[in-house]
Parts: sequence; structure tokens; C-alpha cells
Amino acid sequence: MPIALDWLLLLTSGTVLVLSLLSGLIVNRLWISEVTLCLLFGAALAASSTYWMHGILSASGQLSNLELVARLTLGVAVMGVALRLPFEFFRTRWRDLAVVLGLALPLMWLTSALIAYVCLGLAILPALLVGATVAPTDPVVAQSIVSGKIAEHNVPGRVRRLIAGESAANDALGIMIVMLPLLLMQHEPKAALADWLVDVLVRDVAMSIIVGAVLGGFTGVLFVRAKTRDYSEDRSMLVTGVALAFTSIATLQLLGGDGIVGSFVAGLVFNRRISGLETRQHHLSAALSRFFDLPVFILIGLYLPWREWMKLGWSGLIFAAAILVFRRLPWILLLGGFTRSLRHHEERIFTGWFGPIGVAAAFYALQAEAEGGMEWLWPITSLAIFASVLVHGTTATPLARRLGSRLARHRDGE
Repeated sequence: MPIALDWLLLLTSGTVLVLSLLSGLIVNRLWISEVTLCLLFGAALAASSTYWMHGILSASGQLSNLELVARLTLGVAVMGVALRLPFEFFRTRWRDLAVVLGLALPLMWLTSALIAYVCLGLAILPALLVGATVAPTDPVVAQSIVSGKIAEHNVPGRVRRLIAGESAANDALGIMIVMLPLLLMQHEPKAALADWLVDVLVRDVAMSIIVGAVLGGFTGVLFVRAKTRDYSEDRSMLVTGVALAFTSIATLQLLGGDGIVGSFVAGLVFNRRISGLETRQHHLSAALSRFFDLPVFILIGLYLPWREWMKLGWSGLIFAAAILVFRRLPWILLLGGFTRSLRHHEERIFTGWFGPIGVAAAFYALQAEAEGGMEWLWPITSLAIFASVLVHGTTATPLARRLGSRLARHRDGE
């Protein structure tokens, strides 16, 4: 292995090790998320002008490598959410998910597109593509917000489950809204629509759902039999979850489908199959996600395009601020009353504010660049990612405490 890659391995693994040892101190005392620290650490490394740092950036390749890491991270993240949430949540709260996915997500897409159109002066189709990449909430950053002692103590479980479930499900379906403007920019409308129906809806979504369900169901049956016959133990859940995520991604890549959709569905079906077993799947899936989630933000930090951001000037800053404020919050405030999970106005404000942009946006932007040559997309999307991870990562703890105190007053007043 080249020396530069040894350094990269040391930096990423060492950072995860330190953050794992100090996670309680960081979240509870410093009020900053671990993913925010990783992103800033990667940005600081990229800003250094040392010889070995240039070697790392050269050896780690171009943005295509970041796309691969983001794909694997997303697959593991949505698998972790599918394993962590009780299957009953998806059965009993499907209407809540329908509201946030079927209504809020398209509105977030169109709002983000309008912001890009007004602030950055993009044409309609490029603005729609930007809106599509930043619309889905990120399961990696969302999990860092709704997990931990402070969140579990102050944020009701139904709110945390809705944020986590939405972040995994909308990333799995985000491919549909990303590919539509991308195809329209490459082909005539009639041909683009035909490609979208066949290649995206049938191959990327429908086929991926079927393949993921088969893989998850088959793995679940084998795991139940192994567990009941003492061939397997709780600790094997960790290996099984990672292997199932990677198997789903690799299988669907070979078949031309979408591995993120397949991984999420495989996790749901697998979770359903093993729901009668007593396993410590919550802690195991949390450890699984933690190990894979943090390094990707160091890599994103390494590839932040500071020069391109400078060229955007004040328009870029206004765009990032408008995305944070107007992309999601107004729609959750409007639609949250139609859900059972968000019972109080304060809960709708909290859920509307915490719709983070992260790995999913990076993956979709880099995928659009690989498939359509949209090099201009990464600077814009990465700016939204940086703003979201920085702002959401530093406001999660104080706002969770504030929500807890407000809900306590409601309970005292009843």
C-alpha cells in the first residue's frame, strides 16, 4: 500500500477511534456532532499545504472514489435504520411517512429548485437538478441528531423514529427525482420520460425493491434457523447487517439497479423476519453505522471546493442560508398536523429544522456528474452540505434540550 494511503487510513481510523472514546464528552459538553468534527477535520487537512497531504489527495483519487465510498456508506446507513427501527413503526405509521415522503419531499425539491433559480441564476432544469440533490434528508447526519442520551431524554421516541425513518426512505427514493431533470437535460422530453419510466421506475426502483426483498427475506430465514438452533449469536447481527448491505449494493450494481433502494428494502424485510427473536440489534446496528458513517465526512471535507465557492460570492451564501431556512421548515409546519407522530407545534418546529443534507446529496451530485458530466453541480451541492452539517450539527443538542423543556411544560399543564 502506498505511504500516502497509509496516512489516510491512519487519519480516518484514528479520528473514529478518538471520537468513539470521547463521544459522550463531545455531544453532551461541546454541543457539536461527530460528523461536524469529521467534516471540519477533513477540511483542515485539505487546507494544509504539506507534501504528504498533497500525496493523500493524489493517491485517494478523484471524486469518483468519494462517490463509491458515499454509495457504500449510504447502503450501510439505510440498512442500520431499517434494523434499528421496530418493524411495527413502518406498519403503524405508514401514513406519517406518506405525508413526509409523498407531500413534503416533492415540495422540498421544488422549493430548493426555486432557491437555486433565484439565488444562483440557474436555468429551470439545472435548478431542478440542484433541488433534487439537496431535497432528501440524510440518514447519517439525522442519526447523529436523534441518537445519544440527550436526544433520547428530550426528544420523544415517535419524533426520533419519524426523522430516522424518513431520512432512510427518502434517500432510497431520491433517485427518482434526481434522474428526471438529469434525463431532461440530456434528451428530448419524450425520450427522457420514456427512459425515466423504464430505467428509473422499473429498473432502479421496482427491480431493486424485488431483489432487496428477496435477499432480505432469504437472509432472515437463514438467520432465524441459525439462531434457533444455536448456530448463530447476537454478535453475528453486526456481520450479517454489513454483509447484507454490501451484497444488496453489489448485486444491484451488477444488475443495473439501485443498491441504496435494495439495501433499505433488504433491511426492512430482514428486520421483519427476525422480529420475534431477542437480539441486541439496536446497539449492534448503531455500532455498525458509527464505524462506516464518520470516515466519509473526512473525505467530503478533503474535497470541498473552496475556490469554486469563492466564485459564487454572496449568492452562494444566500443560497445556503435560504436552503437551511426555507427548504423544509415551512412544509413540516404546514403538514405536520396531519401526522400522528408530531403532536405539538414544538415537535413540528424541531422536525422541520432538522432535515440535514449530507452523504446522500454528495452521492447524487457525484452520480449526476459521472452520468451526465455535470461538474458544476458538486460545488453547489457541497456548499449546502457544509452549511447543513455545520449548522445542524451545532444546534442539535441545545434545541433538543429546549424541546424537552417545552414538552415538560405541556405535561405539567395537563
